[in-house]
Amino acid sequence: MGVIRKAGMINMQNMLAQFCMQQLGFGPVGEIMLLTPGSGNAHNYFRDKFNEANMFTSIQKAYAATVSARNDVILVTPDMHNWHGDNDDITATLTWGKQNVHMLGLDPGGLSGYGRARFQHTSTNVNMLTVSGAGNMFKNVRITHGIAVGGSAGDITLLTVTSAGNSFENVAFATPCSSLQGSASGYKALILNGTQNYFKHCTIGTANDLDRSAANCLLSLATTCSAWNIFEDCVFRSRSGGGQSTAYFINDACTATVVDYTAIFLNCQFLHQGTDLAVAIAKAANTSRKLYFDSRCRFAGVTDVIADARIAEIISGDNSASEVVLAADFKQMLKARILVVT
Repeated sequence: MGVIRKAGMINMQNMLAQFCMQQLGFGPVGEIMLLTPGSGNAHNYFRDKFNEANMFTSIQKAYAATVSARNDVILVTPDMHNWHGDNDDITATLTWGKQNVHMLGLDPGGLSGYGRARFQHTSTNVNMLTVSGAGNMFKNVRITHGIAVGGSAGDITLLTVTSAGNSFENVAFATPCSSLQGSASGYKALILNGTQNYFKHCTIGTANDLDRSAANCLLSLATTCSAWNIFEDCVFRSRSGGGQSTAYFINDACTATVVDYTAIFLNCQFLHQGTDLAVAIAKAANTSRKLYFDSRCRFAGVTDVIADARIAEIISGDNSASEVVLAADFKQMLKARILVVT
C-alpha cells in the first residue's frame, strides 16, 4: 500500500507541476506547496495524494518553506484562509521578499472580484502584504481587507509593492471592508513604490456599501515611485455618501525627476457610485512624470478627472491621427475624452 501511495503522490506532483506551468505561463516550476485550512473537501482530497511536508495551514509557514529564485509555487485551495504575517503573527504584515516565488489560487475568480481562494485577516494589520522581492506572480486569489472584528482605522493598507517586475493577475483586492477604513484619512488600498510591476484583470475596491469619505485613495503612487507600472483590464470601484472631496481613485505623489511614465493604464475602468468624487486623480506638480491612459479607459461618478493645472501631466492615447491639434485644444480634448461617463 505504501508503494502505491508514493506512486500516487508522484503522479499528483507531476500533474500539479503541469497545471502550474500552464496557469503561470512559464516553467519549469520548483517545489509546490499547498495552503489548506486543515479540513474540508480540498484538504481531504489532497492529504493522501500530496507530500504532507508540503501542506500548510498558514500562508506565512508556506512562504517560509519556499526557496528564492526557484519558481516555487504556493497553491491556495478554494477556501477561506486567515492571513498570517511575519513570524506567523496575525497582527503583522507578511513580507514577500524572495524572488520568483508565486501564489496561485485553485479558483477561477474573475473581474467581478468574487473568489473562493480567499484571505481574510482577523486583527488590525496596518499593512497586510509587502512585496519587496522581484519577479513574483500572484494569481486567482481574493484578499479581503478590513473585516477584523471591531474593524480599525489602523487597517489602512492592503498591499505595498516596493520592488520590480511582480505580476498580479486576476487578483481581487477587496477593500475597504470596514467603515472605519473608508473614513480614515490615511487609508491607501494599494501603495506602489517600485518599477515595471504588472496588474492584469484585477479588481481594486469592493462591492460592499461602504463610503469613502476622507482624504484617501485606492491607488497611491509613492513619492519615490519608479516608472512603467502597468495596469491592464482592471476595474477600480468605490462609493461615497458625502464628505468625499479629498477621496480619489489615484493619488500620484511621485516627485522623481527622471522623465518617464510612472503608471500606464490600458482598458481600465474607474467606477464610482453615490455622491460624485470631486476629482478622480490627485497629482503632485511634476512635469517630468506623467500618467498614461489609453482611449478605452473611462471614469464614472466623478466631477473632474484632474485639476486643470495638472492636466498636461496625463496623456490619453488615441489612434486617430486627425487629433493632432494645438496644445491648448488638446488639453480640452483630453479632458473630455477620458473624464466623465454618466
